Order: sequence, then C-alpha cells, then structure tokens
Amino acid sequence: MFKVEVLIEHPVQALDRGFSYLSKKPILTGIRVQVPFNHRQVVGYVLSVEEVDLTQKELEERDGFKYSYIYSVIDEAPLLNNELITLAHRMSKMTLCPLIACFQAMLPGTLKPSTHKMVGIKTITCVRVINTGTPKTTKQQEAFRLLVEKGEMFLKDIPYSRSVITSLEKQGLVEVYNKEVQRDPYAGNNLKINNKITLTPLQKSVVEGVLETSQMISLIHGVTGSGKTEVYIALTKKMLEENKTVLMLVPEISLTPMMERVFKERFHDEVAIIHSRLSQGEKYDEYRRIKKGEARIVVGARSAIFAPVENLGLIIMDEEHDMSYKQDNTPRYHTLSIAKMRAEKNHAKIVLGSATPSVETYARAKKGIYSLFEMKQRINGKPLPYCEVVDMGNESRQGNYSLMSRRMKQRLQETLDKKEQAMILLNKRGYASFIKCESCNEPIRCPHCDVTLTYHKAENRLKCHLCEYFIPTPRTCPNCGSTHLKKIGYGTQKIEEELEKQYPEAHIIRFDFDTTRNKNTHLKLLKDFEEHKADIMLGTQMIAKGLDFSNVTFVGVLMADLSLMVPDFRASERTFQLLCQVAGRSGRGEKQGTVMIQTFNPEHYAIKAAVKQDYDAFFKEEIAFRKKAKYPPYCHLVSVIVQSRTPKNVHSIALDISQYLRDHLEKVRIIGPQSTFKMQDIYRERILIKYIESKPIYEQLSIIDDYYNRTRKGGVIVACDFNPYSTY
Repeated sequence: MFKVEVLIEHPVQALDRGFSYLSKKPILTGIRVQVPFNHRQVVGYVLSVEEVDLTQKELEERDGFKYSYIYSVIDEAPLLNNELITLAHRMSKMTLCPLIACFQAMLPGTLKPSTHKMVGIKTITCVRVINTGTPKTTKQQEAFRLLVEKGEMFLKDIPYSRSVITSLEKQGLVEVYNKEVQRDPYAGNNLKINNKITLTPLQKSVVEGVLETSQMISLIHGVTGSGKTEVYIALTKKMLEENKTVLMLVPEISLTPMMERVFKERFHDEVAIIHSRLSQGEKYDEYRRIKKGEARIVVGARSAIFAPVENLGLIIMDEEHDMSYKQDNTPRYHTLSIAKMRAEKNHAKIVLGSATPSVETYARAKKGIYSLFEMKQRINGKPLPYCEVVDMGNESRQGNYSLMSRRMKQRLQETLDKKEQAMILLNKRGYASFIKCESCNEPIRCPHCDVTLTYHKAENRLKCHLCEYFIPTPRTCPNCGSTHLKKIGYGTQKIEEELEKQYPEAHIIRFDFDTTRNKNTHLKLLKDFEEHKADIMLGTQMIAKGLDFSNVTFVGVLMADLSLMVPDFRASERTFQLLCQVAGRSGRGEKQGTVMIQTFNPEHYAIKAAVKQDYDAFFKEEIAFRKKAKYPPYCHLVSVIVQSRTPKNVHSIALDISQYLRDHLEKVRIIGPQSTFKMQDIYRERILIKYIESKPIYEQLSIIDDYYNRTRKGGVIVACDFNPYSTY
C-alpha cells in the first residue's frame, strides 16, 4: 500500500498543503489524480509517494484520521519535468501565492490540475491493406484496388460505404485503425521557406558578442527596423547546432503571428506555438510536441516561459519593456524573473531586445550587470522617419475642435493619393468614452466596478472594460430618468466613423481588442493590410509594436499625451515607449516615412525625446526623476492588495496591515492605504512599500499573508505584488 500526498486544485492559502490519500499501486509524483475531497470529487497533483507496511486501520490509528483512496489516475506520465516542479516551488515562495496556482500557470488549460472537461489526443480513422487476395463482390474489388493503389486512406475519403470496408476487414485484407492527428495552429498559412541568414557586419558582431559574453543577460538596444529579429534568428540557429532549445517570447498575442511566420519560414517543424488564442486541442498538441522534443523552438507570449523544453540554451524576450510580461493576477510574476531562474538552472543565455528598454533594464546594462549591445541605425542605412508635432492647444484656439488636426488630415490625404498606407493610433477602445446625463451630471457607471461604461456604437451597448458587463444603450438616465444623455470623448469606433466620412474611398481596418477577440481574426486583419486590401489601419496600442509593413509611410498619433495623465511613476516612460514604437512602423520599406504626433504637451521631455527618437535624452531626464523620487531602479516596490466584498472590512484591515508594517519594518517608506476601488464586486485597497533590503520585507509579508489568507478574517484576502508595473 502507498501513502500519497496530493495538492488539490483550489488555489487558496488555507489548502496550500498536501492532503494524504492511499493507493494500492505505486504512483509517479507530478501526475494528476482524482480524489474525494469535502464530499466532492476533485483533481489534485501528486507531491510525494511513500510505501507503507501498515494496514489502513493501523495507519488511521497511528495518524489519528481516516484515509480515503484515490479514485483514479489521470496521466500516464508526469506533466512537468523536475526543473519546472522546482521552479513552481520557488515561484510560490517568491510571489507568496499557493503552490497549486504556480502549477496551474505552467500548464495549458486542458492540463491544469482542475475539474473540467479534459481534451485528449485527436484521431482519425484510417484504412490500409495488410494482405493480398480477391474480394468477393465487384464493389469490394474496386475498393480494394483503390486501397492497393493508395496504400493508406482516411476512411472518410474512401468513396465506398462502410459495409464494403467492413467486409474487406472481415476477409483479412485490410485493417481499420485510428491514427493520431496533429492539430496544427499554423495550418492553412502559406509559408515562404527561407533558410538563408545574411547578417550585416553590425548584426554579426552583436551575435558574436552575445555568444561570447560571460554575462547571463544581454540587452540589445536597437532602434526600430535595426534588424534585431535577424539577430534572434542567427542566435537560434547557433543553439540548434549545439542541440539546445530556444524560447522566443513576444509580449502580446497580436505580435505572435509575425514572429511565428519568421521562425516557421526559417526552422519549419522545429517551431511550436503557445498563446491563449489557440484552441484547447491545439494547445494540448503543441504542449505534447514540445514535451516529446519534437519542437526545439517555442514562440509565444508570456506563458511560453513555462514550456517544458529540455536542454534550454536561450531565452529571447522581444520588446522586453512591455507591461504584458508582468502577470497581474495570481501568481503575480514577471517573465524576466522566471527566465532568470530557468537560465540559471540550464546555464542558458537571456537576450532582451527593445528600441525603448525599460529604465531599470537600461540602468543595469549601463552599470555592467547586463551586457549592452547598441544598434543605432536601421538596416541597410534606411533613415528613421521624419517626425513632427502638432500642438492641439493651437488647433483649439484656431477653432478646430476635431480630434484630428488640419495638418494630419492633409498628410493622410497625401499618403492615400500616393497609394501608400497609413496607421493611426488612438489609445482607447469603443466609440465614446462614456455617456453622461446633462440633467444630473452623472455618468452611467458599471454596477460592479468603479468605472464608467464605454459606449460601443456597432453593438449599440455600454460595456465595462474591466469585468465585461454590458447593457443596451439606455434612452433615459438610470439615476434621474432624464432623456438628456450626451456621449463624451472619443474611441476607435468613433474615429473610424470620422475617417470613413473624411476619406470615403479609403478602406479602413480597425485593429483593437474588440475586432481581434475571436480566434485568427487578428491574423486575417494583418494579412489583409499586408496585401494592401486596406489603406488605413486604425488601432490601439496593439499596432504600436512589432508590425512590419513596407508600404506604410505615414503614422499619426491621436491624444499622444493621454498616458501622461495617469497617476503612475512610469507614465512618462510608457508615453515615450509608445510613441517611439508606433513611430517605428513608418518607413520600413524603400520609401521615407513620416510621423505626426498630436499633443497638448509638446514641451514634455518624453514627447520631445520621442520626436527625435532620442532614448539617451529621455533616459537622462527619467533617471534623474527616479533618483529624486526614490523609484526603481533606486528601490524595490511591493503592493499589498487587500480585497473583500465588504468595503468596511477592506478599509479596516488595510489600516491594520499598514500600521503593523510601520511598527515592524525599518528603512522603508509605506504609502497608503489608497482609497477603496471596486472591481467585479470586490473592493480593493492598496498599500505601496518602497524598500531596499528584501529579507525583512518577505518575512513580515509572509506573516501577514499567512495569517489573513488562512483565517480569512473579515472575509478578506491579502495579495502581494512584488515590483508591480502599475501603482494606481
């Protein structure tokens, strides 16, 4: 008999331990099992197995509780290798979250330790000839001749009835069997096979430098269009020659198709894809391909960092500065932190690539903690786009209250007249920001979150972008009953409508979360724009990074300073990065590119530096601000998030925690708790801590985390977010 410790599927601190069960047969650690728990059947993850010589009764008398037997074993082999199991334990301690949450983050949805419908191997029924002979009937003879000619056929493709095939099978002439079918997420895409890698002298020196440096982490700081992707390709080729594996990470799903295609064209079936837009079956098959070693390169978004590759040699993080590399819900990890742990274990290298690296990353590179490689010129000497600023304050004073300046309208028309393409960035979704009552002056709010509902004209409804709650657009104010409702602000749908009126002959693609939420719609939109089936691409931040269209010669940015208004210490950095990234979409082909930035703050250092594409000038200003205000890289941050369905409990316990931290921590600055915020009917308060030494912080936060999350005092949950990317 075997005693088995099982971690059950519920990611809460009170259950974050092994529960003891019995098994008559030995079980491997790391597999999923179905077990009885609290009068229900749940899925768990085997932590350890111990053979015991005692009977069940003797064991129960010794341990003082009754044992139950495991119902069933789900997996034939462990889902995670030893490296990932160890990593999950380290993640749990690093993020102060339940261990099961780390296991769940590492696995595709179909394999997570949880109770839900399982997805398995997809098969197709096939028929093949296994013997010679003469079938009895004419139809059987015809079918048999066809099978002899083809050797093997799918049953569904054989133009004869199932009874004919069954007769041949009974006569011992053919075999009917099931064959595994790979669900290929890239099926149907036309690839231009390109095995040639030609590097410029600068690219070659960067590749050699990355391979030769003794530093684990290298930063490639290359302007947009400098050829960083070719460097990634060359480094990957070198890893494959050494029989090592590669993780190629991009920050957003919308960028994955471009990188997928580049890597697929070079490395073919060696490439597997991992991101959330794949079907559950595709995720399952890609995961199995990686685990079996059939794919040595994994291209994907944040979750691809957990791909079960063996002999890892290289991790590449393109657009390393992007916020998407930070996970905002449990487990709250940064992809680079996980990459470092995996690289240390495998003696692998990490390459960070960006035209606008994060201030913390660049500071470490300048200090020599990371190796720094600069690529300051576009490939083949192509010039950076010409950039001009439009002061929208002047436009308003001259009577133009449109979101587009007269100069931008003119530039856009000139671009269309030359049969060239344009991209317009608006950092918002929806049609108008919100609907406001002119009688009571109240906006229409989400009942579940502390935000206004966004108007979406196409669906004629108001939607919450936090919890997805929506209602049909009301005709009367829900607060006072007035019919005097006014739409306030702009969104991508409204700009699309204005562009259609201004340029009726132009074909416009709107590329935002709403138009790309369905599977493969983003692929189709990108393909249509690449093939010039549209003249203007209008989008949100999704269009700012990684896209490469040779015929785009004009990029316009609307409301460029919107992100400066956010009460966050990274606001200037994000604004600079966004403007530089979207500007880099212009002039990537043979023609000179132009960029126009509309702003009410033309003198802000982030905007002035972005206009000149001058990262050094921006970094000089920003690092001085960070030093003065004591923000990263001059300190570490942790957010303590207190959550409950009762606002009174949240505020009371947040005050208790902040006072406890002030009493027990030295040489730290504690800010807050900040005012209560509601999201999805859960009230939240945040306490921000600035600190230098990590050990005392972890010790005290572990005490708080353990106490509140195990006792659930006041129905409150406490979460810790180390080095958050957002502080508001």
